[in-house]
Amino acid sequence: MLEHTPSPEEQAQITHTIEMFEVITRTQPDDYQSLEILKEAYGKLGSRDDTLRTSRKLAEAYFNVGSYALAMQECEVLLQHDPNAPEVLAMLGDIESRLQAAGQNVTGGIKHGLIAKAMGGGEGGLVRLDRKDQETYNLHERGEEQLAKFLIVQQFFAEQDVTAALANVQQKNKNLPGHTMANSLLVELCGADTNKLDLIISSLVDRTKAAFIPLEYYDFDRQLARMLPDNLTIGRLCVPFDLISRTIMVACCNPFDAAGRAAVQQSLDYTVSWYLARPTAIERTLQDVYRLELKA
Repeated sequence: MLEHTPSPEEQAQITHTIEMFEVITRTQPDDYQSLEILKEAYGKLGSRDDTLRTSRKLAEAYFNVGSYALAMQECEVLLQHDPNAPEVLAMLGDIESRLQAAGQNVTGGIKHGLIAKAMGGGEGGLVRLDRKDQETYNLHERGEEQLAKFLIVQQFFAEQDVTAALANVQQKNKNLPGHTMANSLLVELCGADTNKLDLIISSLVDRTKAAFIPLEYYDFDRQLARMLPDNLTIGRLCVPFDLISRTIMVACCNPFDAAGRAAVQQSLDYTVSWYLARPTAIERTLQDVYRLELKA
């Protein structure tokens, strides 16, 4: 039973969200964060069949990334509606076998470490921080050095070119005045080479297991961006682009900016789901939201 009947405007926004995330999950079937949002959106519309279908995909995604605790939870939800579903029972049996082989006590409850890993998205994921972990962070640390190392290791650019670009970007981003757009290391290195930029974004998606959002094609309420202070949007090139219940979706272009992500989470009383977007798309979005001058 729905707790709240969406207004026509809310239904239109939810439908648009569903259309976008159906596309994302078709190309990235293990993107459990997008599936979580999709499941919740279908639930808000009262679409029981679509909700259960998405829950089934979500169980598979959790299973595939090794988040067995959450996969078991989805299986239990599915079995409430169909206690004899063979595929679900088979997955649940496989999960229990793997947990027992790994020394987990299934009957006594899954150990805290496994749940923590599940909520963090496994190795290499963009970790969803708990409130207690956000008390200390250094906003002078932008994760640019880590991004630079990634670009060098992946051989996208010569080391000397990355080092020079890094020094230039760090100098530009030092003590940014108010309402001044931060500079992206990716834009500094790629310039107008959109093919190279997309190759790097694709590699970052593979490395971090994050989802990609084509922000330039996403129609969203621009007031969402103003839920964060300017130093976290304009100053760090990240922007909230959708809100479903207690989950807010935020796009960034540097997944190594741990301090920025912690500060965003502390500023919002929501669960944050992170997505990667092209830095140029984020820049254009923020220029539109804040009515900023285009960069030369």
